[in-house]
Amino acid sequence: MSKFKLVGLLVGVAALIAISYLISSQQPARPEPANRPNADTAIAFWQGRVAQNPNSFLDYTLLAEAYTRKARETGDVSYYQRAEAALRRALEINPNYVQASAALSGILFSMHDFKGALALAGPLADNPRATQALATFADAQLALGNYPEAEAAYQKLSALGPGLGLYSRQAIWADLHGDSEAALALMQKAADLAWQSGDYRESLAWYDFQLGELNFKSGNLKEAEAHYQAANQIFANNYLALAGLGKVRAAQSRYGEAIKLYEQAVAIIPQPDLLAALGDLYTITGQPDKARLQYDTVEFIGQLAEINQVVYNRQLALFYANHDLNVAKALELAQNEIATRKDIYGYDALAWALYKNGRYGEAAEAMEQALKLGTQDAMLYYHAGMIYEALGDHEQAQTLLKEALALNPYFDILQSRIAQATLDQLLAR
Repeated sequence: MSKFKLVGLLVGVAALIAISYLISSQQPARPEPANRPNADTAIAFWQGRVAQNPNSFLDYTLLAEAYTRKARETGDVSYYQRAEAALRRALEINPNYVQASAALSGILFSMHDFKGALALAGPLADNPRATQALATFADAQLALGNYPEAEAAYQKLSALGPGLGLYSRQAIWADLHGDSEAALALMQKAADLAWQSGDYRESLAWYDFQLGELNFKSGNLKEAEAHYQAANQIFANNYLALAGLGKVRAAQSRYGEAIKLYEQAVAIIPQPDLLAALGDLYTITGQPDKARLQYDTVEFIGQLAEINQVVYNRQLALFYANHDLNVAKALELAQNEIATRKDIYGYDALAWALYKNGRYGEAAEAMEQALKLGTQDAMLYYHAGMIYEALGDHEQAQTLLKEALALNPYFDILQSRIAQATLDQLLAR
């Protein structure tokens, strides 16, 4: 394997707004996506332009935009790095070009340099010519767990109107605060607006993937499958959609199909969470040698480059903890992460790593922080239930594990089985 990739995930939300309609499985007919140049064509075009005019800061900025599209399509981190280099060149030519600075803050965010993104976007957040910077500023505050600051920034963004992915941010904010119905409605509004605006295929597919994720999170396999399928049809060989379909097939106990889908996904992007899921499928289908190969690859990715350790930090911490491979390393990674990034999923990773290291009291304290927003995520409740079971609070453990399995009995290929087995033991006491 000569190249390892990552996906730069958009992580952002806004203040929750009132909603007045429910999502229906029957979506209105969509127009054919606009016939826009693909990322490779755009890259070649703007590379030619900067070669002809190496002092054009605008051409460098547009080249960076093309690189960013390619990075999102493929998950290849090198394209983010190329975008960063192009934007820094644009700013060398014109240090006052705020659009390039705003775009650069977004690139830093995509590479999980949240503090760097915040520092760059902050001074531009009130600039009417760089509203992208306000969005990135808010996203970075959220990623770092600075929720009051994120909410204030998203309120400012909301006042500017429904551009810049506002509805998708509001959807994620609603989901984070436990309002799954609002999250679905808002994400659908985001998808509808993207189609109306003639967005790129990859972007259109992203919205359907997010709708698939929200439905899967609620245990609605039928709707999740429909949206994952739609995402893969809009943008062929969409690794996110392939992995989503793999989750659905695993939940349906159609393990052979699930394995094939995950194999396709990791062939495109060997992300640690996808490799771990594939390894888990090999484990439950009695293929330990193949499982070990996937798990070994996860560890290799974590050691491959510093950027992987930054981007995949939490994935690696959870991988080590889930598989009891190196629980001390899991705790080290989680502690390093929470030192600066104090969001609920950071506390969840820390709690789980502390639990795996036998530090149950500290795990419970961290888990309180992970649950403080009321997020309806089965994995969070599962972790909390296992921690309270270890503390001897069997009644609370039962309650939490029941809640996890009620929210989504398929939340993880292996961990959901452990949740059910633990609950059965508690009920049999």
